Amino acid sequence: MIRNISISTFVNIIFALAFVSIFLTFAIFIRYDKERYDLSLQNRYELIAENFLILFQDHPNAQRLNELYKKFNVKPIEDRDRKLEIINNAQELKITQNYLGTYRVYRFDDIYYIYVQRYGYNIILRDTKQHNYNVAFIIAGFVLSLIVFIFLYEILNRKLRPLRLLNKQIIEFSNGNRDIKLEYKSHDEVGTIAKNFNEAINIINNQSKSKDLFMRNMMHELKTPITKAMFIAETLDDDKTRENLQRAFRRMDDIIKELATVEKLTSQNTMIYKEKINFLAIFQKTMELMLINSENIEQKIEDFWFEVDIYMMSIALKNLLDNAIKFSTNKKAIIEANKNIIKVISYGEPLKNELSFYTDAFYQEDKRSSGFGLGLYIVKTIVNLHKFKLEYEHIDGKNCFIIKLLNYN
Repeated sequence: MIRNISISTFVNIIFALAFVSIFLTFAIFIRYDKERYDLSLQNRYELIAENFLILFQDHPNAQRLNELYKKFNVKPIEDRDRKLEIINNAQELKITQNYLGTYRVYRFDDIYYIYVQRYGYNIILRDTKQHNYNVAFIIAGFVLSLIVFIFLYEILNRKLRPLRLLNKQIIEFSNGNRDIKLEYKSHDEVGTIAKNFNEAINIINNQSKSKDLFMRNMMHELKTPITKAMFIAETLDDDKTRENLQRAFRRMDDIIKELATVEKLTSQNTMIYKEKINFLAIFQKTMELMLINSENIEQKIEDFWFEVDIYMMSIALKNLLDNAIKFSTNKKAIIEANKNIIKVISYGEPLKNELSFYTDAFYQEDKRSSGFGLGLYIVKTIVNLHKFKLEYEHIDGKNCFIIKLLNYN
């Protein structure tokens, strides 16, 4: 799962976890520091109470009591009503009894009091030393850590920003924008990648232009001699020879048309012009392109309306029907169509390879010799441009090529 998330998301997750860790660390530190503080106060008041209880054993005079008051920064409460108010209303924090006597620790109006009792003595001491727990330094440390944390996060985001822009431009390039030029100012790894990608774009554009120029020149140069050769073949007296030559020249002409279609489909400016049209009109256009007797095609069509590029969809159906008739055992094909699917069916042996083997433009001799050539590649490309889906299945001795008309984004 981690491998599927973007770098930016991963960095955000890491920093979010780091922020939570910092927050929890300071929260735990404050808690334990407060406990340490309370324990230190407890030890202080225990020490004060024991010193006074020990002194009470010797029946001290006022001078000795004053010495202890100064030593521990405490002051006795003389007013009886104030004593009662503290005892009745203060928060009792601790009570301890031992062989020396009893003492209690109170907190009232954020001031600590120690109530020491021993037979013959009863005194309430006010702690004059300031003991307010101050978290200002801890909060200051947390704020400072947070500022450093945000500063580092912003620095990392600035370093990643060119990478996000680079990714966006690469996606734009992959979607067909060949004129894009990546901007880079830094000399780090991102800048190096952008520079190399610009060079790669230039190479690809130059190769694409060379390929387009070669294809157009080649098709133009081949078209003229093939046309002349077909006229010359018409003059031959031998019917069989004339028919064989004409079939060969027609095949060459079909190959040129296929190459022209491939060149158009693979062009950087490939666009489809969708129009709302009923399927029977597309089928009629397909039959005009095939120039065959419609009796060879059994029709099971439920007419419907859809939005397609009329010319391209007719080419796709033509190639499917051509292949169906060419490779069928009875030289016939069946076409079924409704608003969900278009299916071209013919009797014959199943394909020896997966459909993807035949929907790539052939580069290998075994693909060329199989007879499928560029036909299925053109079909697949047109189907993809319309965001339809091409599938194949072999059922009951029949090959079925299916165009699913639902959108597959």
